[in-house]
Amino acid sequence: MVNYDYYRIFYFVAQYKSFTKAAELLDNSQPNITRCMNNLEHELNCKLFVRSNRGITLTPEGLRLYEHVSIAYEQLLIGEQELQRDKSLESGLIHIGASETALHLMLLHKLELFHEKYPHVRLKISNHSTPQAITALRNGLVDFAIVTTPLSTRKCLRHSQLP
Repeated sequence: MVNYDYYRIFYFVAQYKSFTKAAELLDNSQPNITRCMNNLEHELNCKLFVRSNRGITLTPEGLRLYEHVSIAYEQLLIGEQELQRDKSLESGLIHIGASETALHLMLLHKLELFHEKYPHVRLKISNHSTPQAITALRNGLVDFAIVTTPLSTRKCLRHSQLP
């Protein structure tokens, strides 16, 4: 079975047509990059590169593999970027569970301010009774819950004020 890190290395070698440049970008040594690509060629039982003193070019098999690897690698980068945007509230979806009283007394007037500050974040608000909202929170169905008190729970739940 091929080491998947070899495909990441292959992507950079093929992208920059250089073992040395790939090694620099990957903060690795050129001999190690060469060894990994030799191992990949051995495991796939085909030549992926034509080596010359002017650099490397991909063989037909290397081109075919690069078509697939580049799509996969670029999709992984897009996924990572989406996760970063979600964490920074540049985009994403937040699920909120709220009791009707909490929704009207606390949440509605805060939503406009939130939406102005984070226009690309979508909100999904579910109307729950206080116990239902807490259950949804515990079960991971909502990201947070806004409820009215008094409230009794067996396990401690962290709470905070809205910004």
